[in-house]
Amino acid sequence: MKEPTLSNTTHGARNPGEPAAIGLQEKTSEWSAALRARETKLATNPRKELVREQLIDIAAELFDKKGYVQTSINDIAKALGLGRSAVYHYFRNKEEILAALVEAEALTPSHLLQELIEETGLSATERLRRAVVDGIVRRLSSGARFILLSRLETQIPEELGPLYNLGRRHIYDFYVRCISEGIANGEFREVDPKIAAFAVIGMANWTSRWYSPNGLKTPAEIADVIADLALQGLKASSNQPCDSEGVRRTIDGLRQQIDALENLLK
Repeated sequence: MKEPTLSNTTHGARNPGEPAAIGLQEKTSEWSAALRARETKLATNPRKELVREQLIDIAAELFDKKGYVQTSINDIAKALGLGRSAVYHYFRNKEEILAALVEAEALTPSHLLQELIEETGLSATERLRRAVVDGIVRRLSSGARFILLSRLETQIPEELGPLYNLGRRHIYDFYVRCISEGIANGEFREVDPKIAAFAVIGMANWTSRWYSPNGLKTPAEIADVIADLALQGLKASSNQPCDSEGVRRTIDGLRQQIDALENLLK
């Protein structure tokens, strides 16, 4: 059976040629183009970029605390210490602010994974490691946005919901495809790639729940440990005869991974 890929599962059972699918793609491109155009303009002004990032963070907190519908542009401006008109230099409305959150936490990762899929010369192990490490580092470096957006899922407006779900589906499809390829070429053991994909994504996403910027480990160090654990769980058996020395090495390796996780949680 042909395993799902980014290209053939993006819209579920819907034919990619159907108008609704095309409309969704056009809407995704429209939001991405608008947001990236604004980011390009701000990139030449570090102070404006800093204010924009603060604006998104504060808006996310207010959306979470008061609710998206109940939060006004004036509320956001007041919390940031700006006039209402100043906010419009960065975003046209609060929907565009929420779109920026969706872009950062769902669409951008899916675009990055698509680039990773297209990069040649990588093994499934290398591809999966990079996806896990890069994703965790990006997530843990985004402050509370990832957690806030996950709590805002039920409040995402109807017109933005499909974009958010599309981004998440892209991410899931990438992991299923990568794990399936690893199984097919003998890098990974025989497991259900869909369940394994959910497990790896869950391990990576959960780091934002317990990570502390004041902890002893950096996002990169945490990402390496999680990637090691994920890959160790998927790694194919060497099929070599089991001897006492081999068992000892396996136990030592597991003990080191457990110790590493315990250190992360301190």
